[in-house]
Amino acid sequence: MNTTANKSLVGRFLSQFEKGGINELLDMMSNEATWWVNGKPHLFAFAGLKTRDEMRPALEELFAFFNGGIRMELKSLIGEGDMVAVEARSYGVTTSGKHYENEYHILFRLRDGEIVEIREYTDPMHAVEVLR
Repeated sequence: MNTTANKSLVGRFLSQFEKGGINELLDMMSNEATWWVNGKPHLFAFAGLKTRDEMRPALEELFAFFNGGIRMELKSLIGEGDMVAVEARSYGVTTSGKHYENEYHILFRLRDGEIVEIREYTDPMHAVEVLR
């Protein structure tokens, strides 16, 4: 795929993330894909490296925290070669009424029209504070 197609795929991925489309998200990832989130796994359950198969329960758990999903405001999207870098901000209201807003830098690596790696940098302590 070319850079334009890679950026388009990442845009669709983020759109499905907003909708809570777990099946669609996983369908865009290769079978051997990994998703890494910064932070200490013993402090933040979503931190660390997860395989594609491990992402289904993690995403189900994440989306269950929110009423009406998580809105992702795309600030920038830059692509080069097999990489797409995203700067974004999220907004959501939890089922307990707390407001969640977080900043992200997410690096996607793609191959043959599929996402093979996601590296997500965010504020895990804000997530812990709001989602507990």
